Amino acid sequence: MSTKITSLLLLTLVLLPTSIVRVDAFSTPVPNTNLVVPSRSSSSSSSSSLASTAAGSSEDGGVRDDVVIEKKNPFAKGGKGRILVLGGSGFLGGTVAKRAILEGYSVTSLSRRGEPPPAESPTSSTSNDDGILLNSIDYRIGDARDINSIRSILNDDNDDQQPYIAIVHAIGLLFDGDSGIGNFNRFVSGSGSIPEDNSTYDDITRVTAFNAIDAAEEYAAKLGGGGGGGPLPFVFTSAAEAGWPDVRGGKIVERTLAPEWLRRYLSAKRTVEKRLLANNDLLRPIIFRPSLIYSLDRVASLPPVGAFFVGNRLGLPFVDRPVTVQSLSFAVVRAIGDGGVRGVQRYMEIDELNKLGR
Repeated sequence: MSTKITSLLLLTLVLLPTSIVRVDAFSTPVPNTNLVVPSRSSSSSSSSSLASTAAGSSEDGGVRDDVVIEKKNPFAKGGKGRILVLGGSGFLGGTVAKRAILEGYSVTSLSRRGEPPPAESPTSSTSNDDGILLNSIDYRIGDARDINSIRSILNDDNDDQQPYIAIVHAIGLLFDGDSGIGNFNRFVSGSGSIPEDNSTYDDITRVTAFNAIDAAEEYAAKLGGGGGGGPLPFVFTSAAEAGWPDVRGGKIVERTLAPEWLRRYLSAKRTVEKRLLANNDLLRPIIFRPSLIYSLDRVASLPPVGAFFVGNRLGLPFVDRPVTVQSLSFAVVRAIGDGGVRGVQRYMEIDELNKLGR
């Protein structure tokens, strides 16, 4: 391959949205940040939606029409404990939340809009099971930039509720207000959310993550460890490019080709990683570094995804292979349940977690 073609490919890989739908951006309008309200989720309503009247067979082989069979809700709140998903109404956070329900966990979601947008809510075009999944999630409205929004959920201890056994941070945005191209978030965000004009990477990534880490440490200390007695799993969604300094050619690409907004984006991610990995006995840090996150039903994201597949296939060490939102979500939930998983997880580890779970 000629030097010219190589350079063109590098520019394409760097200047394309390097985080198409990594995590959910903060959306407008802004609700009351002191309000943390349960929304739509209730185990009784989920169960009742699955109740049905069916015909039963009598002893003589006839058919009875007076038998009411209560079907078991396959997505009823499970016995594995509760998971708090920050950004749980977004593209990645919402998929993690539904995956966790399927795996037998109870899920509380905290986001500024509460329930997912209409396009992600149960409609006539979605399956009944998917609708029940969404109804099984306890959606709360709040702003993770206010640590009390997180604390109020973790400290909401009821006798009939299991403890929180993990926290997942899936909040973020690709273009902040200072980038000058914040309006493009509506196209690259998996949930179509738009950040405030004054949103910054420091505000949305670092502040929300630091608040979550502080609140998680307080909660874990109160429990004498995590919900299961050991360190509390804390999942942070970072970015593959945060690892550029550790791979061949990565520093050069970041220094010479990466735009200023991308360098600030990565700086915020690395700051959170450093904080989470710092000598911490209360939390089990799990840092996922995905490249592009895509779904085959979102056609608009496929061209840049294809470019990254090509770059990875060519052996460029600073280009990680994209992952589907389904495989990443599966890996997140499996990592929570596997006490041996900690530290940075790249696409290779995501693949392994998927293999182990099948």
